[in-house]
Amino acid sequence: MKKENKTYSLLLASTIILLFLILFSFIEPVSSLQSDSSAEYAYVPNEKTNDVSVINTTTNKVISTVPVGNNPVGVAVNHDGTRVYVTNYGNDNDLGYTFSIINTGTDEVTTRLVDEGKGIKPFGVAIAKDETLYVSSYVTEKVYAINPINNTIFEIDVGPKPFGVAITPDGKWVYVANSGNNTVSVIDTTANNVIDTVKVGTSPYGVAVSPDGKKVYVTNQGSDNISVIDTVTNNVTATVKVVKYPAGVAVTPDGTKVYVANHCKYVGTVSVINTTINMVTENIIVDENPCGVSIAQDGKWVYVTTAGSENDSGSVSVINTTTNTVLPSRVFVGNRPSGIGQFIGSFQESRVETTTSISSSFDQYLIQSLIGKPITLIAKVNTTSQGTKHPSGKIIFMEGSTPIENGIKDLTDGQATLDTSSLPFGSHIIRARYTGDTDIRPSTSPPFQLTIGSNAFWPQIFSGSILALFGGIVTIFVAAITKKYL
Repeated sequence: MKKENKTYSLLLASTIILLFLILFSFIEPVSSLQSDSSAEYAYVPNEKTNDVSVINTTTNKVISTVPVGNNPVGVAVNHDGTRVYVTNYGNDNDLGYTFSIINTGTDEVTTRLVDEGKGIKPFGVAIAKDETLYVSSYVTEKVYAINPINNTIFEIDVGPKPFGVAITPDGKWVYVANSGNNTVSVIDTTANNVIDTVKVGTSPYGVAVSPDGKKVYVTNQGSDNISVIDTVTNNVTATVKVVKYPAGVAVTPDGTKVYVANHCKYVGTVSVINTTINMVTENIIVDENPCGVSIAQDGKWVYVTTAGSENDSGSVSVINTTTNTVLPSRVFVGNRPSGIGQFIGSFQESRVETTTSISSSFDQYLIQSLIGKPITLIAKVNTTSQGTKHPSGKIIFMEGSTPIENGIKDLTDGQATLDTSSLPFGSHIIRARYTGDTDIRPSTSPPFQLTIGSNAFWPQIFSGSILALFGGIVTIFVAAITKKYL
């Protein structure tokens, strides 16, 4: 009798489990397809890899890596989240002169000139509701009022070495930090001219405006403090001491707290300022060299870009504003993330997110390298949540941001391949951009680097490679093709 009861119990348990599996097999594909209809995204520029990492702030996962110009720094997201504007600062050997426009619905990038192709080092950027951009130029000591919709540009003289730029919520005033003479220029956006100049601390850098438009917060890197400007009088009403080298700054949506990134080399910190008493209430330890700061629209999370060091390419730290604690897992992005400006925005649509990657197996690299055949790269597209629909559409293989010859491929079972035989000898940085379809969002892969060498060397190195392989030497000398991720 006991044996029969045991058998019956096992049968009953098995039946219940089976019913649950059947039930969830019907429910899961519908519930797990995660759309981005209410998601926010952080657009983080990476100075050394010349791209922008797109982070879903709900999952804190990088869903796309979009190539832009040389040494991107400043970021502004337009009001409906459909476009992201990125300034390409350049460097001393190659002065920047462009800004990039990212279409957030397609991942397509358009490059525009700031000043007729002159090297001006565009830095800070802020955006008005009519889509007019205010871009500071470190070289020309100007701010350019650029409307990319109607293609108008106005030049506004400000102070020397302008960096951060911010605009009031009503769009009437733009505040510009002039690091060269320790001032902030106030621009009337109706006339596009400077109507006031405010003396602040030493080497002002970042600028943020309170949500009610009444206060402006300016980071002063040389004097290690924050200047608080009253926008009615344009006078400094308070000076708040922080840790050291304050850079990026942002105000919470309720206006009660200001978060300041202190760009310290060894121990990075973020100072939290109580705006009622204008005092630092806490210093939060993050990774080395924090730079940009941006706050989610609900005010619950602060995103801080940390530029890292020689042994650390940098990442993004996420702070809980309720507890002022840092999430244990960093978000790894490209090399040397910066992000001056409000780099978080919301994009409203109902398509499912994807991620795209490029790979080539080690075996394929080794065997094809030894016999001189071209490498086949494989691009794979995955949805960020489970579901029954496979991504369809096309993959565009690109070098930088330029499509490769015969590099537009149809997706089959979520992947596409590229025969690299058409690529010339030398080093190449390859990306794959998935164009999306009616139900699924686009995404762009991280950069993939390979070097293609001359077949003339094969007779000279083939035997050496085989001897190294069979002799148990770990390092195989292959001069023709090498691979690594950036």
